Amino acid sequence: MINPTSLITVKSITLFHGIDLSDNNLSGEFPQEITKLFGLVVLNLSRNHIIGQIPESISMLRQLLSLDLSNNKLSGTIPSSMASLSFLSYLNLSNNNFYGKIPFIGQMTTFTELAFVGNPDLCGAPLATKCQDEDPNKRQSVVSDKNDGGYIDQWFYLSVGLGFAMGILVPFFVLATRKSWCEAYFDFVDEIVRWLLRGRATYAKNHPRRR
Repeated sequence: MINPTSLITVKSITLFHGIDLSDNNLSGEFPQEITKLFGLVVLNLSRNHIIGQIPESISMLRQLLSLDLSNNKLSGTIPSSMASLSFLSYLNLSNNNFYGKIPFIGQMTTFTELAFVGNPDLCGAPLATKCQDEDPNKRQSVVSDKNDGGYIDQWFYLSVGLGFAMGILVPFFVLATRKSWCEAYFDFVDEIVRWLLRGRATYAKNHPRRR
């Protein structure tokens, strides 16, 4: 069992550079006191039985180059504060019980899926498993664009279709009357077509399709 008091009685020694307690049959929760060893460069607690969560205060280990917590029983979400560990070049969180979306930002974007495999409930990049709520706004935007585009096209083609119908049927009645009426009619049809085209252009300008 990890005893934080006995393990880190040297918590005031901030120049402690490396801890390797891998494969030591350790149990208990992740010792928060480790995050006070500000000079820590290497931390390896792999192949033990450590439970609990990685504390957000892990980001205080600003000199950390290597972190191996693989093959334990750690759970919870991976703290987003780890993204600020700008010197971290090796990370292994595989084969634990982490869940939720990987905070794939900052320094975390430098690691491949090998750092996270063996956590069935993790999702998001760099894993192939997508999160259920990933990019909901993007999907909604795509649907909205399709609906908007379909509405504009249907409205336009319906209007043009009605215009052509009027252009075919009504002249028979108009031509049976005075020539001035015929001229007035075609002027009217031309004006309607121009109005429809202006309406479509204005609507498209005020409702641009998002890409």
